[in-house]
Amino acid sequence: MKVIAPESAIVALKEIIAENQDKPNSIRVYFAGNSCSGPSFALALDKEVSGEDASCDVEGLHFIMNQDEFLSYGNVTIQELPQGGFVVFVDNMPTGGGCSGCSGGCDC
Repeated sequence: MKVIAPESAIVALKEIIAENQDKPNSIRVYFAGNSCSGPSFALALDKEVSGEDASCDVEGLHFIMNQDEFLSYGNVTIQELPQGGFVVFVDNMPTGGGCSGCSGGCDC
């Protein structure tokens, strides 16, 4: 598993972990489902599941992803959004999703 993230995202994720000392300190990458604009991936603080998760360490951060999802979707790229938050891309981004009433971008 490989994770690519700019320094700004690394700093922001380290701050989130520091502010949430009562939570696990591994960062899980996961398929969050299909939204109006298509497939969505997300990040969450979680515990690593031995034997079920792929992992990668980047600048002191421990990223994890379900092994089956990693085999399906591949490596991860994380970008920090200017308004806050993150967007997550995978090498094998699934296609499809969205609602039947639009082409993506609506508030369905």
